[in-house]
Amino acid sequence: MIIDLHNHSSVGSADSIIKPEELVERAKQMGLDAICITEHGNKKAKVSEFSKNHDFLVLGGIEASTDLGDILVFGVGSFPRNIIQAADLRRFVEQASGVMIAAHPFRYDYSQKPWLPLPLPLTVEEACQRPIFRLVDAVEAVNGFATQIDVDFCREVSCQLGFRTTGGSDAHNPEQIGCCVTIFENEIGSEEDLVRELKKGKFRAEDRRPETDRKPTKWFI
Repeated sequence: MIIDLHNHSSVGSADSIIKPEELVERAKQMGLDAICITEHGNKKAKVSEFSKNHDFLVLGGIEASTDLGDILVFGVGSFPRNIIQAADLRRFVEQASGVMIAAHPFRYDYSQKPWLPLPLPLTVEEACQRPIFRLVDAVEAVNGFATQIDVDFCREVSCQLGFRTTGGSDAHNPEQIGCCVTIFENEIGSEEDLVRELKKGKFRAEDRRPETDRKPTKWFI
């Protein structure tokens, strides 16, 4: 089952120009079986009625900003606004039996915006010591903004740490939807199913972008 796990709409993310209807239309065009709306903030988008009206599986999640970086959260409706520490978020999500995925963890190491200074070199060993990897259930290695070196590095770190990797387009405009996906072995029909399969680890990330969109000089926004 093919799902794009990371997308933003104009309704819940100020930096997105995608109308919710465009998410579904584009997802169908790209041959997806489902799509996740993961708005910035602390609340999950209301997707059940929207999904029913469009006869397409739309799942909700949250992209949380924490002291250790951005984290995709599934299985919770919301979390308190005063939670900004990743460790506190972990405790909250665990109590709700949800899951957490480290979103684009090496963006500022290997997919840096070209107008910002280059970061210091990072080794796999150093990366494995980052605290965020002690708190998440999986790692988003394939992201629509990631360069190829970022994807390769993230896959290697994830392999060293024993994490399964996910893919998500991180779409902020319609053309990005479905460029990076997660392929699940089993059928998913609800967010509960999604959380269960993420915990089982029965999935893999797939990068569907052309090579020209993975070069270091490429930045979508």
